[in-house]
Amino acid sequence: MFTGKLIFIALSLLSVAVGISSGFTLPVLIVTAFIWQRVLIQKNGVLLIVSILVTLLFSMRFAYFYPTGSSITLSENEWVSVAVKETSWKVDGDKLEFEGLIQQDSVREKVKVIYYIKSEGEKHRLAASIPKSAAIKGVLSIPEEPSNFNQFNYGTYLKNKKIFNILKASELAVWEHEQEKPRDVYVFDSFRQEILSHIDRTLTPKTSAYTKTLLFADKRSFSSDVMDSFKELGIVHLLSISGLHVVFLIDLIRLSLLRMKISKEATASSLLLILPLYGIATGFGVSVFRAVGQAWLKLLGDKLNLTVTALDSWSMMLILTLFIQPYSLYMIGFQLSYLISFMIIALAHQPFFKQGTKVETYVTMNLLLLVSSIPVLSYHFYEFSWGVLVLNSLFIPLVGSLLLPLLIVSLLLSLLIPSSLIFEGILFMIDKLITAMETIVSETASSLTFTFVTGRLSQAAYFLLALFILVLLVMIEKNRPKRFLPFPVIGIIICVLSVRFSPLGQVLMIDVGQGEAILIKEPWGRGNYLIDTGGQAEFPVEEWQNREKMFNVGENIILPVLKSEGVHKLESIIITHPDIDHYGAMMDIISHMRTEQVVSAKTTFLEENFQSQFSSIVKFGTVIKEAAEGSGIYLPKNTFAVLSNEEMTTASKNDSSLVLYGLIGRKTWLFTGDLEAEGEKVLLEKYPNMTADILKVGHHGSQTSSHDGFINQLRPETAWISAGKSNRYGHPHDNVTEKLRDRDINIYRTDTNGAVRYRFTDQYPLVIIDSYLFSFEQKRGQRGE
Repeated sequence: MFTGKLIFIALSLLSVAVGISSGFTLPVLIVTAFIWQRVLIQKNGVLLIVSILVTLLFSMRFAYFYPTGSSITLSENEWVSVAVKETSWKVDGDKLEFEGLIQQDSVREKVKVIYYIKSEGEKHRLAASIPKSAAIKGVLSIPEEPSNFNQFNYGTYLKNKKIFNILKASELAVWEHEQEKPRDVYVFDSFRQEILSHIDRTLTPKTSAYTKTLLFADKRSFSSDVMDSFKELGIVHLLSISGLHVVFLIDLIRLSLLRMKISKEATASSLLLILPLYGIATGFGVSVFRAVGQAWLKLLGDKLNLTVTALDSWSMMLILTLFIQPYSLYMIGFQLSYLISFMIIALAHQPFFKQGTKVETYVTMNLLLLVSSIPVLSYHFYEFSWGVLVLNSLFIPLVGSLLLPLLIVSLLLSLLIPSSLIFEGILFMIDKLITAMETIVSETASSLTFTFVTGRLSQAAYFLLALFILVLLVMIEKNRPKRFLPFPVIGIIICVLSVRFSPLGQVLMIDVGQGEAILIKEPWGRGNYLIDTGGQAEFPVEEWQNREKMFNVGENIILPVLKSEGVHKLESIIITHPDIDHYGAMMDIISHMRTEQVVSAKTTFLEENFQSQFSSIVKFGTVIKEAAEGSGIYLPKNTFAVLSNEEMTTASKNDSSLVLYGLIGRKTWLFTGDLEAEGEKVLLEKYPNMTADILKVGHHGSQTSSHDGFINQLRPETAWISAGKSNRYGHPHDNVTEKLRDRDINIYRTDTNGAVRYRFTDQYPLVIIDSYLFSFEQKRGQRGE
């Protein structure tokens, strides 16, 4: 009855699910209305009723039968039993992370556990074997909301797994005897871990890492550096289980069973049993669930002599996924998996792809898939890689037709003849192949750039982008004349460039914790300037404590923020003074983003630790330039270096800060670095008539800065303070904030407000627009003080 029509039920449910979970904004309402209008014009009463019932059931499921918050509490010294999800257990340096289940009275709740290991011996014990349960004493906390605009929301990520609390363990004890109930929840996960442990025991480390990643969706032991190289090239999808993997496995199993003289009917029945078992072994992630589910439904339809089209099975799996994990629609895996698979199904039946040559079909298909995925990639990663158009043709055959079969063979041999020369020879061959592939990927990623930074678009831009893509696809489907194709293509290009070349400029104080970094982005993409980079001191640790991927201010905060704002190149990184919390992330930024020059005062360049980075700076083609006092060269438009203090040879690093002053967005700004009272007095002596609308408060709001005479002369209306939340220095000090409040100065501070930005334009003819644009916006917290 619904053959070929299930797509309408699936899309109507998807539109309502988005509206219920994130709000019925105008774009969502327009899309929802369009989809339901398409349902109505089918003139199928049963289809309409089923669509309404499905959406109502989902609404009830979401509102009444899906957890939305935590229901457990822990006292300060309470020990609690946690059932361990074994495949989430990861020991990295001195840090242990895993997911688990707490049973408290009649309530069961999942938690994320984080524990910092106290000794090398304890690390060896925890890494040697994974327990099924553990006793933990610690503190429950809710994941913090992102403090920067467009930042990854870890809380939403955990919510998709039905996890609402992080259990920060102060003590952890592994029980040798299993507990009564909690462990039963993870019985399938234990089965999966048995497979993964067997792989670790019998295969070489390289082959084991790729086998677990490509066949069982476990990336815990995969090299983060190699993963980053795959991401930079835009081919990280090759390391995720997709429809390609599932189809290959089905063909391999079918061929093997048929060669064993097993009938087609029995083969089909075997596959109906094997596919769910394989899904369990992989952990049934969203993309695996879709791919395995679609294949299983098709096999079931064939066995029951029912017509199940690829689009029908896709629609059924979308409906099931939303009912089982409503929050999965926020996840990149869900969005890309369902989007790309839908596009392949839709495009494969178009006349063009049936009539064109193999080369034409391949190029056009990859191009359309790339264009269709831009909205998802730009939203999550703020960029996309056009390298897939070239690299897919090289790496898909390498991975799908060579590496994947060899990994399957090695896994089978590890079960049948683990001590044979044949097995050892296969492992040797795989290791060599993997090494060669990783070398190619690493060298290509380091020498070529395929990524295009888009930034995170506005809602209107995403709506228009999706509309232009849809128009383009419809024109191809309807075989419209090629002379009309430039219109949607131009629309797509304009949307993609809308953030990079936005008419709005902005001054953005990034929350880098205890440090400082301020982005000045000029309108129309004329220039991007970063004043300081943030950074953190690295304290020596023992070798066993070293983690594979340490938190890094440059890579984890600054670069994502810059890219989200459409910044693909920096004209200048301006270093105010050589303190690590102001320049520590500089090289991480320069090594990943084209930077024209590093600008600072002479006193900074004379500092020994800063000089040690000169060769690295130059290696990336960045020029080192000295800021001349009274000059605006290499600086943002209408700003000038007003104090470089190169003559103050006895001055502290803080009082040698490069100070910038200028007119940005019809406001006068003063950026003081870590200038303290002595430096402030020198500044007042040089410029006795200086005032400022916005003051970037010196030295993170320390009481050694912002003396009364300085504040009284400047008479700012707004003060910005960059300081880390609960930092050990107590910044900003109470006497400074009180001093500012007593003078009715609005205060914005990163420790309470998160990132703060001020937007501006070149021209502002309308008062309404002027009042809308020329205002301050903070990421979190209450309004400025």
